[in-house]
Amino acid sequence: MWIERIAEATRWEQARPKISWNSVEEELGTALPEDYKELADRFGKGEFSEFLRILTVDATRQFDLVGIWKTFLDGSPESGPDPAFKPYRMYRPGQRGLLPWAFGEMRCSYFWLASAEEDPANWPVVTQGDPYPWHEVSMSTGEFVHRVLTDPEFEPFSIARLMPEPDFYPMD
Repeated sequence: MWIERIAEATRWEQARPKISWNSVEEELGTALPEDYKELADRFGKGEFSEFLRILTVDATRQFDLVGIWKTFLDGSPESGPDPAFKPYRMYRPGQRGLLPWAFGEMRCSYFWLASAEEDPANWPVVTQGDPYPWHEVSMSTGEFVHRVLTDPEFEPFSIARLMPEPDFYPMD
């Protein structure tokens, strides 16, 4: 439902090849939210409204979810809060922690508070950006993206006032 709403709002109709998620989820040690996979399958690598870049499977590694997660994981402490992500820590298989899924302009970072022990559909979105501190939002990835793009009241995350007609630019 939310992915269709994003496609309608951005007038995106292009069909994309489906991503093989099995190896990605195996490497992460957890399943991923279904609506995120649907979003990545539908749009592929690209940018929403010159602001939001969804991570996916990307051979260039620029938008690669696993590659970026591993970059964050390098040098991250195995337990306790991570100074770079305090009060959180980076997700590790068997632990609860941040798993990146998108980046935005103005140094915005979007994560799930992930755990292989929890249903990925229930993972909260955790975000931090300039000028706001860490926020946890209990909603699906698709709803969060839709509201960022279209809901001017979704503060402090929305870009709808700045970009009232959302779009998507593929970066293949």
